[in-house]
Amino acid sequence: MNKVYNMAKVDKKRVVTAAFVGGVIFCFIVLLVDYFLGRDFSWKRLGFYFVFATIMYGFLTYRNFKKQNNK
Repeated sequence: MNKVYNMAKVDKKRVVTAAFVGGVIFCFIVLLVDYFLGRDFSWKRLGFYFVFATIMYGFLTYRNFKKQNNK
């Protein structure tokens, strides 16, 4: 017997866009904080923050859109 799942459709383009924008904003904030604290600029640290923030914002955005569609 086939199982039918009632899964909400989430627009992947909106999730990817929101994740990218969130990652860029987070990196900009980190750069400002580092500048005001007098830390040196590091591409490795910035790259790690961008990847981490993009993944987290993507996951949170996906969850939020999925919750909104289920209501």
